[in-house]
Amino acid sequence: MERLQSKQLGAGLLAMLATLLIWSSFFLSLRASGSSMLTVGDMALLRFLPAALFFGALSLPKASQVAATPKRYLLAIAFGAGLPFMLLAANGLRMAPVADGASLIPGILPLFVSSIAVFCYREKISDARKVGIGLIVVGIGLFVANSLFRGQLQIVQGHGLLLAASFSWAWFTIAMRVSGLSPTSSGAVLAGSACLLLAVCGLTGWLEFNLLSAPVNEVFTHFLIQGIVVGILSNYCYGFAISRLGAEMSAALGSFTPVVAALLAVPLFGESISSTAALAMGCIVCGALAASELIRRKPALPLQASS
Repeated sequence: MERLQSKQLGAGLLAMLATLLIWSSFFLSLRASGSSMLTVGDMALLRFLPAALFFGALSLPKASQVAATPKRYLLAIAFGAGLPFMLLAANGLRMAPVADGASLIPGILPLFVSSIAVFCYREKISDARKVGIGLIVVGIGLFVANSLFRGQLQIVQGHGLLLAASFSWAWFTIAMRVSGLSPTSSGAVLAGSACLLLAVCGLTGWLEFNLLSAPVNEVFTHFLIQGIVVGILSNYCYGFAISRLGAEMSAALGSFTPVVAALLAVPLFGESISSTAALAMGCIVCGALAASELIRRKPALPLQASS
C-alpha cells in the first residue's frame, strides 16, 4: 500500500512539474506576443477549440457520467478555467505587467483554495499550512509592491482582475476534486463550454476575431502554445495532479510558477532578478513547501460537500 501511494505521489509531482513549466511558458509567451495581430477572441479560439475536439472525442464513452455530475460542479469547472477565466486573465495582463500575472494568478491560489475548503467544505487547515499560506501571501505582496508603489491606477485595476482570475481558478481546482471527473472529462466540459460561449460572443459582437488576417506562422505558433501545450497538456497534467495530490497541495505547488517564470526570463529576455524579487521567490518556495505539507505527506482524501 505504501509503495502504491509513493508511486501516486511521484506521478502527481511529475504532472505538477510539467504544469509549472507550461504555466511559466504561457506567461512568457504572452509577453513575447505583445505586438501580435491576434485578438483575445483569436487566442481563446486557438486555446479551446483543439481541446474541445480532443477531450470531447476521448470523453464520449463517459458522457453519462458527465451528465450525472452535479451541475454546480460543472459550472465551476466551465467558469473557473474556461472562457470567463481567460478573459479575466487576458484583460488583467493588459493593465498589469506579465510578471504580476504570473505571481497573482497561481501564486495566491493556495489562499483561495484553502479559504473555499474551510468555509464551503468545512476542511481543517493545519498549522504548517497556515504558515505556508502566510509566507506565500508575503511573497506575492513583495512581487506586486513595486507596481503598487508606482501609483498607477491602471496597474491596480489589473491586479483586481488577476485576483478575480485566481479566485475563479480556485473554484475550478475544488470542483475538479469533488466532482470525481477524470482530467479528460473535465477538459471536455471547460473547453466545450468555452467554444459555445465564443460562438455567442462572436454572434453578438462582444469579441472580435482577426484570425484569418494574421500571418500563418503567427497563427501556427500560438496554435501550438495555446491550443496544444496550454489547452490540452496543461489541463490534463493539472487535473491528473489534483487526482493524485489533492486540490490544496496542487494549488500550493502551483505557487512556484512566478519563480520558474522569473528564472526562465533571465536567459530568454536578459532580465535580472532584484533582491526584492529574490526575497519574494524565497518566501513563495518555503511557503509552497509548507502549505503542500510535502515533507509530511498523507494520503489525499476527497473533499466532502457540507449538507
